[in-house]
Amino acid sequence: MKCAKCNKEFDELQESHNVPCYMFDEPTRRLRKQRADKYGRKMLCKKCHDIYEKILFAYVFRSLDLNQRMRLRGVAERFSKKYFEGEVYGDSKTT
Repeated sequence: MKCAKCNKEFDELQESHNVPCYMFDEPTRRLRKQRADKYGRKMLCKKCHDIYEKILFAYVFRSLDLNQRMRLRGVAERFSKKYFEGEVYGDSKTT
């Protein structure tokens, strides 16, 4: 299969929604995915998918006002502390 961005052949591609599921506030993942499907999706290689996610997040972050950015930074800080202490997803510390 070909990546929709770089047009290279890959055995395995990732499904990438044009508007990611996590941007919707539906109560379940299934409903968020259904809503995201309405905006379309592409098949991307891992590298292109990761780049798309990073650029999209940066673009959305820049569109926020200062108070929203500060609140989002606080959320990210709290998440990173929990993540690296192994409290997220019941995950243990990895070294």
